[in-house]
Amino acid sequence: MTSGPPGDSPSASITSGQRVARNVLYGAAGQLWSLILLVITIPIVVRGLGESAYGVFVLVSVLLSYVAFLDLGLTPAVVRSIAVHYAAGDDERLSRVAGTALSLLLALGILGAALLAWLAPFIVHSVLNVPPELSEAARIVLDITAVGFACNMILTLFGAIPQGLQRLDLFTVRTVVLTTANAAVQIAAVKLGGGLIWVAGLTVAVNVASLLLFVVVARQLLPGVSFRPRLDRWALRELGSFGLMRFLNQGSGQVVFQLDRLIIAAFLPIRAVTLYSVPLSIAQKFTTVQLIFSGAFFPAASELHSVQETERLRRLYISSLKLSLVMVLPLVVLVAAFARPLLSTWVGPDFGSASAQILVVLAIAYGLATVVGVPALASDATGHAHWTAGFALLSAAINLSLTLLLVPRIGPIGAAYALLINAATQGMVFVYVVQRWFIKVGLAAILRRAILRPLAAAVLPALYGVALAPHLGSFTAVLAAILAGGLLFAVMTILLGVWDEQELGVARATARQVVARVIKAA
Repeated sequence: MTSGPPGDSPSASITSGQRVARNVLYGAAGQLWSLILLVITIPIVVRGLGESAYGVFVLVSVLLSYVAFLDLGLTPAVVRSIAVHYAAGDDERLSRVAGTALSLLLALGILGAALLAWLAPFIVHSVLNVPPELSEAARIVLDITAVGFACNMILTLFGAIPQGLQRLDLFTVRTVVLTTANAAVQIAAVKLGGGLIWVAGLTVAVNVASLLLFVVVARQLLPGVSFRPRLDRWALRELGSFGLMRFLNQGSGQVVFQLDRLIIAAFLPIRAVTLYSVPLSIAQKFTTVQLIFSGAFFPAASELHSVQETERLRRLYISSLKLSLVMVLPLVVLVAAFARPLLSTWVGPDFGSASAQILVVLAIAYGLATVVGVPALASDATGHAHWTAGFALLSAAINLSLTLLLVPRIGPIGAAYALLINAATQGMVFVYVVQRWFIKVGLAAILRRAILRPLAAAVLPALYGVALAPHLGSFTAVLAAILAGGLLFAVMTILLGVWDEQELGVARATARQVVARVIKAA
């Protein structure tokens, strides 16, 4: 019998509504803390480094994320395999998967780091529009990130284990520690005059240290599992069949969500990258909703599908889709409504004037893209990863074509429009395909049970934001107005009966469990 966290065993249901809801809460808490730190950190780092140097930091981060998808989809494949084999109590198969994944990630980490370091001079001088005075610093930063990539890739396996076991409490602790430490070292670096190289170096060091903690955690969670590197033919087939589709999906996602800044850098002055990237950093926080559900929904849905619990999977899907919509809708309408005062009071009036419209378009686009998150996870969990990959490739082709067409003609906002058009077309078609063919629930049922009432609840907060935005003159006032708008949305969901009795029962039981744990910890 597989060992595991106290109180959890393979025979116990890891897909109960309460456990999924509790994991959503843990994920939301970690992402909320990350958002708070983002609000504090970005203006300090932008002012400390300058707009051009911060643009270089952003572009290097984008390039690192491109190299990161060289994991070939192994991370989600490991999460899925752990969820299935842990439920079956099969230590032997878990050991074969873990050892094979570690060997593959070790090789890929070394390959990716070498590739990034080798291409660093070419990237700086021929790909990116980096000012001459920053070119040497940019090259050094790329070398630093190459080392960080190698370490992170090797340790990815150990970060996937708590996710596969649905121990989102542990993953949340790691998120809080990592984001807090990153914010602290970045602020300290610019305040002490360390500059771009110090910001990048300390950021990489904190990431590596946080992942090392998960080596210890993984061995405690699975004491009966061997993490000795090996290459097992059966494990290679299991990881490779799912991982390849996820790799195609991840690669397409990099094109859709990351290539925009590189295209802007290629066609426009480096300052345009910052004008686009700061609004983008806000809009991309909407995807934390998808990250929250990835940790809570994906392993649970994978197990439910493997044991053919079709009706429970359908209920889980509808509730998760509705909750993700409820979480992202107030973000979209309030950020779009308060875009100009938010950027003007946070970064500066001139910056707000130049970037407000970009933020409005990105808010709507990322809201639509986030809605696709739960259907994409459901497609993968039900064994249709090839469909997810196919639509992802189509999305990448549409987005790349539109971005190349629009950015040279209308500036950085062209990249935002490209994403909006992409999400509103093929993204919505994909959602329909998943619901109709894989989950087998009709459009009318989805509209009635998951979509129409949340949309109705967002109308009043949207009108409130549009009416109030011109009268706000301080960052504190903007934040207070956004929080008040979120509260108004929450009240409207209650008044309009968004939640059914079963969902309310799960929420009450989960709240009691969380309160009891907090009291016990205190």
